[in-house]
Amino acid sequence: MQYLTRLRIRPAATIRERVYTRLRKAVLSGEIPTNERLVEARLASEFGTSRTPIREALHKLEMENLVSSVQRVGYFIRSVPEEDVSDIYEIRSVIEGLAGKKAISRITEKNLERLRINIDQSKHIINQGGTEKMIHLDTEFHDILCQSSGSKRIYELSQVLREYMLKFRMECLRVHDIASKAVLGHEKIYQAICDHDSFLVQKYIDDHLREVKEDIINYYRSTEKSHV
Repeated sequence: MQYLTRLRIRPAATIRERVYTRLRKAVLSGEIPTNERLVEARLASEFGTSRTPIREALHKLEMENLVSSVQRVGYFIRSVPEEDVSDIYEIRSVIEGLAGKKAISRITEKNLERLRINIDQSKHIINQGGTEKMIHLDTEFHDILCQSSGSKRIYELSQVLREYMLKFRMECLRVHDIASKAVLGHEKIYQAICDHDSFLVQKYIDDHLREVKEDIINYYRSTEKSHV
């Protein structure tokens, strides 16, 4: 009868993981807005599950500081404090700087070409006056950069950090000037890698991510003022 037990456990575990993954994605992408209350019964109905996997997913998200709980009220989507934004981008500078320096000797011709194509496509989109596809291209550039380090750990860490800032970056990259600055930063990083200049690779990554951090902070300060 042991095989029956294994068969019963597997679907429940799959449901819990699916609920957590889908809910986490909705929070990180901004699909569920900041300060939105998360009602267990409503979420259970939407997912077609009991409240148990919902409750477990919310608890895990709270441990990641993505949601906060208020006693007798429930869970809310947590806003990200400015100091957290600063911390995340400082850590990204270290990790992606290391990735860029490793990529100098490890990047393949194919990935170098992919970076060039990514930059050209980004410029074309911006020149056409559209920025909707920029979040995909921005994510792709940093993915290729970190993959080219040849380090699985660097790539995984960079993905986790970028996920936390996804919804903020999605909003900012719709602004033409911010998107243009991002592409200019990418081009400098690409050229430094082509020139095998580890000092400039680190400098341009630091400069680029510092600008990104400041753009996010300034953008959300301005949107908060406009709602007052």
